[in-house]
Amino acid sequence: MLYDLIIIGAGPAGLAAAIYAARKKIKTLVLADGAASQTVEAHLVENYLGIPSVSGSELSEKFREHVRQIGVEIKDGVAIVKIELAGKGFEIVANDGRAKRGSSQAQLGGKFSAKSLIVATGKKYRPLEVPGAKEFKGKGITYCATCDAPLFKNKTVAVVGAGDAGQDAAWQLTKYADKIYLLNKYPELRGGDKQTQEQLKTHSQVEIFNDCEPVEVKGDKFVKTLVFKCNGNSQTKEISIDGVFVEIGSVPASKFLAGVVKLNEKGEIIIDPKTNATSQPGIFAAGDVTDIPYKQMIIAAGEGAKAALSAYEYLKSQNI
Repeated sequence: MLYDLIIIGAGPAGLAAAIYAARKKIKTLVLADGAASQTVEAHLVENYLGIPSVSGSELSEKFREHVRQIGVEIKDGVAIVKIELAGKGFEIVANDGRAKRGSSQAQLGGKFSAKSLIVATGKKYRPLEVPGAKEFKGKGITYCATCDAPLFKNKTVAVVGAGDAGQDAAWQLTKYADKIYLLNKYPELRGGDKQTQEQLKTHSQVEIFNDCEPVEVKGDKFVKTLVFKCNGNSQTKEISIDGVFVEIGSVPASKFLAGVVKLNEKGEIIIDPKTNATSQPGIFAAGDVTDIPYKQMIIAAGEGAKAALSAYEYLKSQNI
């Protein structure tokens, strides 16, 4: 089947795009790889307009239910391999995202054809890979300071990673937490701006551990302590904490677009900020996978709506 529009990604950007596409009577399909989006992984969302407090998984399901109600199909478990130009449109080659890599089931994805595309695949946080990190995700371990900092009012927290994002997270947390430990793997703070660095170094609530890296996260029902080592020594230290903010980077889910659209040095899709158009006519992009500066759900949703309206105008202009 040839679709007018295929949206790749089922987070806030992709699903908002689906809603706006449906209202324009564009024949639309949403493809999702089955991996949990950053929305789903958010323990608690308290900054989405009109919904004072909701779990990430519940909010994600509300998005999906809205899309289902307007009749747009969401096909889960589709892992995109590559995008090919096909006449005036595009062909998406995909594997079954639920199949184990290398298994015979990995041929179930097939091919999908569309006149236009919106890529809204988001970013994947680089996970903290130490014992306890996976077990306590959502139970004290968080990957979003903007989302979760207010939940740790009057608490003691650690920030793992002290680059731009880590320094920003630590500074945000000074407004809420009583104590912030900033774990920096380098001998001195890097990235960020000098003013923020100096403010963190002299702030009464912040203690910086340079040349240190985490070893283990411990707890029972929730995080209780963080074990780390410094200066390359095998001897470890253990601090009592209520939460861990992981800020060790994230990676745009854009590998399948290499050579198709222009990416920046971070792997983000470069878009026209007015139209969300990429360097390839007919392909639009929205949300955290793009080079927009602020990675927030409500911004991603707005970007998705904008991309859908631009795709509609593109289809009209091409008369396809």
